[in-house]
Amino acid sequence: MNCSACEARLAAYLDGELSARDAQAIEAHMNSCASCRVLVNDLRAVEIKLQGLRGVEPRPGFDVAVMAAIAALPVPKPARLRLRWFVAYVAAAWAVLITLTVARVIDWQHAFAAVAIELGKVAAAGSTVLGVGLRLHLTTFVGAGIGIEMLVLLVGAFALRRFYPQMRGWFAGAPA
Repeated sequence: MNCSACEARLAAYLDGELSARDAQAIEAHMNSCASCRVLVNDLRAVEIKLQGLRGVEPRPGFDVAVMAAIAALPVPKPARLRLRWFVAYVAAAWAVLITLTVARVIDWQHAFAAVAIELGKVAAAGSTVLGVGLRLHLTTFVGAGIGIEMLVLLVGAFALRRFYPQMRGWFAGAPA
């Protein structure tokens, strides 16, 4: 037996959980290995010290006192967004959008048309998958199809995010 195998079984050895054969193997190893013998003696010393400790019991009514102290605490106020900051943020966002639209940086008609086309494709595919599943009475298939559609939407969103700079045709005045 080597030291790592002995160390792995020391807790079971000290608790008397090993078979007689395994216990004899550990004892034979400890007779020839000073470091494992020191480790066992240290573990026994810790065990003796732990057995000498007495448990700590809370005083009677401790839990009631703690709960009363908690109940006496003031109720925290929920964090509130200040109305003026919210209004300022919304006004700034609208001002930026209006400025970009007036400057003809954003062509909303093309942007919404492209989004509508993609959503129409997704809806048609979802409708087809749903129709096939319902006709074949395959509710699991329908659920899987919806899951696949959601995955396709996620992949499409990531692709749009990645290739958006190359889609300059959405913006007014950009070369197609």
